[in-house]
Amino acid sequence: MSEEISIEALTLYLESHPLVAVLLAVLTIMLLGSLIRMLVRVALILALVLVLGLYWTHQEAAEDWDVQAEMVKRKAAEYGKGALEIGKILLEKGGEQIKKQLDENK
Repeated sequence: MSEEISIEALTLYLESHPLVAVLLAVLTIMLLGSLIRMLVRVALILALVLVLGLYWTHQEAAEDWDVQAEMVKRKAAEYGKGALEIGKILLEKGGEQIKKQLDENK
């Protein structure tokens, strides 16, 4: 004997018993309120975790960027010294060639 409860029967029951309808409404509102409070708490906890994670990764990244900048400076200094030496050699060779051309033109 399975009786199906229809929406119409339920609304008729709640219309005839308004106290039960009010209690169901209050329980529903309390349930939704507690769910919203729980979601807000979870959101605050996740926001705190996110902020702490961002702070920690920022500290790690800042240290890493300092190391990377120092490495780039050293490499630039090495390449600059090499370029300076090659430039000196090329200037000497160019000067010698210019002198030869001037001597030949005289």
